[in-house]
Order: sequence, then C-alpha cells, then structure tokens
Amino acid sequence: MNILLACNRGLDWYSDAHAAGVEAANLPIEVSLEKFWSASPFDYDVVHIQWPETLFNWRTPFADELELLRRRLKDIRSRAKIIYTRHNEVSHNADAGAQRILRELYALIESECDVMVHLGEPSKTACETRPDLREKQHVMIPIPVYDEIYAPYLEMDRAEVRRRLGIPLHQKVALAFGHFRNEAERQLTVHAFGALNERDALLVAPGWNQPIPKWRPLALLHSACQTLRARRRGMRLGTKRLLPHPAVARYFIAADVVFLQRLDGLNSANVPMAFLFSKVVAGPDCGNIGYWLRKTGNPVFKPSQPSSAGTALKQALDLAASGLGKANYQFAMSNWSMRQIGEAYAALYRKTGSHVV
Repeated sequence: MNILLACNRGLDWYSDAHAAGVEAANLPIEVSLEKFWSASPFDYDVVHIQWPETLFNWRTPFADELELLRRRLKDIRSRAKIIYTRHNEVSHNADAGAQRILRELYALIESECDVMVHLGEPSKTACETRPDLREKQHVMIPIPVYDEIYAPYLEMDRAEVRRRLGIPLHQKVALAFGHFRNEAERQLTVHAFGALNERDALLVAPGWNQPIPKWRPLALLHSACQTLRARRRGMRLGTKRLLPHPAVARYFIAADVVFLQRLDGLNSANVPMAFLFSKVVAGPDCGNIGYWLRKTGNPVFKPSQPSSAGTALKQALDLAASGLGKANYQFAMSNWSMRQIGEAYAALYRKTGSHVV
C-alpha cells in the first residue's frame, strides 16, 4: 500500500511529526508536494491532505490554479482515496482579498475528499449532518500532544526557566501563546487579565505584536494604544511568531495556566500542548476547543460575552492549585499520545486503502 502526505517535508514540523507517528506504526508514508502534482502514473492508494493551503505552499492560489487543482483531484480520485483532516472551517488568512478564493479552495477539498478526519466530535457531528457532506466517511482522531518531541524538555527546572525569562517565582503567570490574529483578541486578553485584579499576576504573550503596514495608520494607532494599555496593566508582550521547541517549552513550564485568546475557531493546538505541560486551560466555548475543555473540566468563556473570559481565567488559576493540571496531563497521555494518534491514522490508511480498486 502506498500512502502520500501532500506537503513538503521539512517545512512543517506538524506534518513531519505526523509522518513519523505513522511510520512508527509500521506503515511507510511518503511526504511530497511534488508527487501530488506530478506523479504519473499515479501509483498511490491513499492521499492525505492536512491543510488546503499546503497544496500551494501556503500561498493564495489564482483562479486558474484552482481549476488545475480541481482536475488533479478528480484524476487522483479515479485511482486513489483522498483523506482530508479538517483543522479549520475557513482559512486564518486575514487578507480580505484572499478570503473568497480560499473559501473556494476549502470547499473544493471538502467536496473532493472521500474521508474527513475531525479533531473533535462537534466538527464530526456538524459535517455528518451537512447535505453536501453526508456521503463522506467521517472519523474523529484528535490532535496529538507531541510527547515524543517535547519529552527532553518536560523536566526543565521551573525555577531556572523563570530566572531565564526574568519572571519571579512568586508570580501567578497566565500564558497567551501563539500569534494574535486581530485587535479583538488583544482586547479580549487585556480585559481578561485586568479582571484578575491581582498584584502578583502576570500575563505573558510572546506573539502579541504582528507587523501592520504603514499605509494603515489608524490600525497602527489603535494597535499602539492597545499595546500601551496592556503594558500598563503589567502584561509582558513579545513579537515572536515562530519559536524553537526549547523556547516553546520554557514558556509553558514558566506558566501556571494557559489562556486561549480566541473568539472563534474550530481547533487549537495549544490545548494538547498545555495538557502535555500539566497546565489548566481557560478558553472559548466554541468548536472542538470548547468540547475538549468542558470534557476535562477546564473553564470556558462565551465568545459572545468576552467579559466572561476574566471569570474563566480566575477559575483556571484556582483550579491550577487544586491539581487539575496533572489530571490534564494524564488525560492527554492516555488519549492523545503520538503513538496512539500515529496508530489511529495508520489504521485509517489501511482501511481506506483496502477499498481502492
């Protein structure tokens, strides 16, 4: 059986880790974007697409390229089965001009796949009841915790990590990890942290600042005001978008709780990451994010009521003292380990590939 993961190896550590997990389950898998577009004759039994954007190396395609993709997918489906993992409902690309064609790209992948993998039950249930997707096979396989990647860093000394980051040991630290997609997420975080009203609390946001074009002066001014307000409240802000694994681990080890600064969204890799580092999570009650947080007893807030985020963050700090973080770790290692997820995908590939004529 020949399996193709349609992306470039080495550019996306998530996909590289996915391939390693499948290979550990004794199933060879090839990672190649070139083979997706050029292999002829196409001798793969299963093609797996993670994010639709990866088919164009994370750039927005042109309309004629979408038509080429449509033809390629139909040709592939005449010889193989296509599996699509539904990480997002729509692209996170904030460029309004790109959204229309990216929506078309997502709709095309959904319509041409044979199997849809969902990272939580809400996504699976929603798609199973959609008239245009009822005929697809729908399965649920969660995001892994990447325990094998971060294993060398789990035992880092917390006191030393905080010293290195310049954070006093006595402070209660909330981590808002990942980049902030818009000003609404920054405002949500500022208000949630302000609601704590604790002298010894600190919120760390390594990916707070993102470049704003100079031709958007009002956006620049608003962002500057929001940043100033955040700093006055004692938040520690950064401009880091991509971090190496040791640096990521240090931020999670230094934190007491993790705050998910999203107002919408289907999934968040910060949930399993926080669980791996034994942290309590406060996040939005939406999509698969809310499903997993509620299932494990972590506090959620209503995206339609951003003021509830402060209450959720307070609850997270209280629950951290009660030992919920350790329970989160145990849940993750019992259900989301790289070995388990790799085996689940290998089983899905074998089952799907066995139906190829």
